[in-house]
Amino acid sequence: VRALGLKPEVGNRFTDVTPEKWYAPFVGTASAYGIVNGDSETTFHPEGTITRQEAATMVARAAALCGWDTERTQEAVQNILSQFDDYLDTAVWARSSLAFCYEVGILDDAELVIGPDVPVLRCEIAQMLWNLLGLSNLL
Repeated sequence: VRALGLKPEVGNRFTDVTPEKWYAPFVGTASAYGIVNGDSETTFHPEGTITRQEAATMVARAAALCGWDTERTQEAVQNILSQFDDYLDTAVWARSSLAFCYEVGILDDAELVIGPDVPVLRCEIAQMLWNLLGLSNLL
């Protein structure tokens, strides 16, 4: 939210994100802009971990706000992701976002492993955001 220059707004739809939490306005704003969806219509699971494929999906949604065309055809997704040994372990809903992130250089394909269900590290998400902002000429 801060990296994109969005103004954090008070209020959100998630019952497990109480207004007194420091992150509540950021979750509400990210939800309002379609960056995050939560675990359900009413829960977010704010103390949980985020997987690499979830992070890629959120970053791709943020890229769309920056004007990027993030959607990829099924053929393009397969061409981009088939180089990874664990491509078939990715969730179908995350594949287009992962393909976008690898194609434009938000994610580095040097390892040839996606690790879709591996919890993303703070340094990894920071690098993804840095790459997005640089590629978007927002730095």
